[in-house]
Amino acid sequence: MANYQTTQRKILFEFLQSNPDVPFSAKEIFEKLSDATISLSAIYRNLASLELYGEISRLIKEGSREGFYQYINSDLCRNSIHLICTNCNKTFHLEPDEMKRMIQRIQKSQGFVVDNSKTILYGTCKYCK
Repeated sequence: MANYQTTQRKILFEFLQSNPDVPFSAKEIFEKLSDATISLSAIYRNLASLELYGEISRLIKEGSREGFYQYINSDLCRNSIHLICTNCNKTFHLEPDEMKRMIQRIQKSQGFVVDNSKTILYGTCKYCK
């Protein structure tokens, strides 16, 4: 974490880092960290800071207006197409070779340049089928 660290921000970051495949709402984080004496407003403030510094990402799930936050694994997440299971909410990453082929097909057939750092596909994972 490159930015100034408060104890609360460190607790929040470590929680998200230890659950890299699951996006959480601020309320879910508040419930999970109930023993850490961190207020919901502090969670919102720290999530905004962590997102600003590129440590976490925020996504809005289909049919919801609520933000969900997830740790960005620098090696895996930053330039990957994310696959999110609508049943278990786990995040998976499209294999680099598959992603490259898919992006090339889209670019060739549609003339459209994909920003894969912001691309999310929703569906059902193999564990929830």
